Amino acid sequence: MADAVTVLRQEIATLEQEISKRRKALAVLTGSTVPMKSPTPLRPTPPPPLATPGGLPLSVRILAYLAANKGKLFAPVQIAKTLAETDKSVKGGNVQRRLGELFKRKKVKRENGRYGAA
Repeated sequence: MADAVTVLRQEIATLEQEISKRRKALAVLTGSTVPMKSPTPLRPTPPPPLATPGGLPLSVRILAYLAANKGKLFAPVQIAKTLAETDKSVKGGNVQRRLGELFKRKKVKRENGRYGAA
């Protein structure tokens, strides 16, 4: 959810910049000497997140993997190994951390240290 909010904020900032450019161009074309101001001040855009080879956040990829293997339980090491085949930056500790977060949000179930789709 936080990722979606960040993406929307970035899009809003980009659109505000585009509106500002068009207003300036309109002012130049019409010969207006009074600069047009946008109704809201432009917010600086945060730097975009680093792209991962998988393209999706780790938690999303974990959920997709568990959903594809519904009914099975996996150890964090098994999930990390499978996801590391497509993205070499995936580490066991990162997967364990994301699984803990997903469990707290009730997105996955946990039984005896193994995780599966909720």
